[in-house]
Amino acid sequence: MRMIFRIARKELELLFYSPMAWLLLLCFLVQMGIAFCGFYSHLLLNVEQYGRSTGASNLVFLSQRGMWYTIISMLNLYIPLLTMGVVGREFSSGSIKLLYSSPVKNSQIIFGKYLALVVYALVLIGTSLIYVVYAGCTIEGFEWGWILTGWLGVFLLACTYMAVGLFISSLTSYQLVAALCTFLVLAGLSIVGNFGQHYELIRDITHWLSIARRADPFILGMLCTEDVLYFPIMSAMFLTFAIIRLRAVRQHLPFYSVMLKNIGVVVVVCVLALITSQPIFKGYKDMTKTQRNTLLPVSQEIVKQLDGGLNITAYVNVVAPFYDDVRYPSFVLEQRKIFEKYTRFKPEIKLDIVYYYAELEEERKRGAYDKRSAWERAREVCERDGLDSTKLLDKIAIDKIVDLSEEDYRIVWQIKRENGDWEWLRHFYYGGPRMPQEGEITMALKRLVVDMPKMAFVEGQEERSILDESVMGYSRVGNDKKSVTSLWNQGFDIAQISLESPVPDDITLLVMAAPRELLTETEWRNLTLYLDRGDDMLLLLEPEYREITNEWTHELLGVEVTPLLVQERKIEPQVLVCPTTEEARKKLYRLTKAVCLPMGGGIEVVANRGFELFPIATCDGWTELETSDFLDDMVCFNSEAGEVKKQFNTLLGLHRVKNGKKQRIIVVGDVDCLSNGELEMRRNNVTYNSGLIISLCNWLSDGEAPINVNRMPSPEVNVHVTEGSYKFMQGLFVFAIPLCVLGLYFFVWLRRRSR
Repeated sequence: MRMIFRIARKELELLFYSPMAWLLLLCFLVQMGIAFCGFYSHLLLNVEQYGRSTGASNLVFLSQRGMWYTIISMLNLYIPLLTMGVVGREFSSGSIKLLYSSPVKNSQIIFGKYLALVVYALVLIGTSLIYVVYAGCTIEGFEWGWILTGWLGVFLLACTYMAVGLFISSLTSYQLVAALCTFLVLAGLSIVGNFGQHYELIRDITHWLSIARRADPFILGMLCTEDVLYFPIMSAMFLTFAIIRLRAVRQHLPFYSVMLKNIGVVVVVCVLALITSQPIFKGYKDMTKTQRNTLLPVSQEIVKQLDGGLNITAYVNVVAPFYDDVRYPSFVLEQRKIFEKYTRFKPEIKLDIVYYYAELEEERKRGAYDKRSAWERAREVCERDGLDSTKLLDKIAIDKIVDLSEEDYRIVWQIKRENGDWEWLRHFYYGGPRMPQEGEITMALKRLVVDMPKMAFVEGQEERSILDESVMGYSRVGNDKKSVTSLWNQGFDIAQISLESPVPDDITLLVMAAPRELLTETEWRNLTLYLDRGDDMLLLLEPEYREITNEWTHELLGVEVTPLLVQERKIEPQVLVCPTTEEARKKLYRLTKAVCLPMGGGIEVVANRGFELFPIATCDGWTELETSDFLDDMVCFNSEAGEVKKQFNTLLGLHRVKNGKKQRIIVVGDVDCLSNGELEMRRNNVTYNSGLIISLCNWLSDGEAPINVNRMPSPEVNVHVTEGSYKFMQGLFVFAIPLCVLGLYFFVWLRRRSR
């Protein structure tokens, strides 16, 4: 050990006596200073415009253009230049013969030189801690653990780069050749994960060997044993290569002997790769205050209830729409990422993929297919993606394994327990991300362990139908399995009922989407009985049919809908942009700051029926009684015509204790706000209503469904930066600190020269 330290000390002296090490350090500080000040200029601009700047550390350190990724991009250039002569100069100068003649081992030479490089990496990367300290002093709620975890990842990456450069330097005495080869090897390590993807064993090994994005988990604030062990294992591999190289030169070993030893090292590393990548051997530590890399407590609790094994099988139709999202072979690894948070808490989860081909009836009806058969299109996919067509199942074969007809042979996952219970998890076409997120995955798991609430849409009075796929229909929020916002995919069992019969006892949430006919005596009685038993309701009304609905909403709920409301807007005055209340946003999960009502009215409280009320959304406008043509006519307020101008409630929440239950009811002044067309509408580049049904139903079901996947807000609330402090920071980091380093170099140089 003493000899290793002596060699390291000597190597450090050579490093810091050479101008290259100082030049790299100086360039590093100048580039980092400019980048850091650039990030803070954006923060200063936000403070000037909005009075505050939240998420500051994310912008400065964690974004794709943040400090850590900037440093990583610089290391790809700096490390080859730094390590190009570490061992090679011993060969070119002949000093290697002195080392060989001395009582020093090959391993001591390599470890000593590597220790010196690690110390230099610590100095180089350690200078970035200046920016971390400054950011921590100026950003409120700064997450030290998260940011320092990112720093650790960058440092470990630099150490691994050093090991690669040291090995390459041992292969040649030409420094420029060594620098170029180091750069090429690092590039090769970045793309090696793309090789052998069609073979499971090779895919697992090459994916583990790939150094690309290896620091990402650290930068995201997650410590995982696989990633922590990756860097020392890879460093040890290249250091061992270097030791074998020195021994081969020293002892004049034959080529085959050297090759066998190197292959043995690679085999050991591959075994370690397979072991450390197994979920059962992984350990995790989320360093973020909000635990953003970890399953939410509600998801963890559901996973705990899943006793025994769990098989998750993806059934991928290669001729289905959006097949590229699950394209072979990249999807094999992508699927692991999708369920990685779950395998952390349940390592026995087994993932599988079954590829097949079957023509989709829905796609065929709308003419999406050309004249080729499904097999011809599937064979083309196999040839393009390297998928073995002999292992591709046809419709007959897949039907023998699982019944996918109810899913129209789309891309789905089947989650199956050991006891035989199973549930579908779907790939979505619209309404949000196409891949299932934590909310959808957790909900599918929850359906395996508990009975979910049952919702019924009322039909019989010309209400909007969940079977209607037109612009005005309600299929997107009802039973459309291709939509993220579909209540099927958010945990509810869906039914359609008529009030001509009593509402079944198992239905706990009733939806009435704009009834347009008077209730019969039987329907009135059954609706009254339903409300009297204390169950919940979502009621969407239309101002056009207010005379029909106000009669019974007045009697049962104590509310009425007003005539059509308009706002003082130059474009589409009848389209109401309604800000949501702060109280409602606290109660309703995922409620946005505004909702949009295309043709809405206000909800007026006209009688006390024992409910406690709270406004969900409001609107400043007036009741328009004169204009019906909003395209050509000018809309203006006219009090003489009986129009009323004030702030109206457009979504109103009601709750009370009824029959021992806490009854929840929401009344909405417009039925079109949840129509298929409105959910796809973007007004001023903002989607107002895409998550509205999820917000409403989560409150109505008392949080049973959909799953609340909101996380704690970031503790960062502001950044303290002024124009004066920014100029001081700019002078300090761009000029003062680099000049100090330059002065230190001249001091060392003069001192050495004087000796």
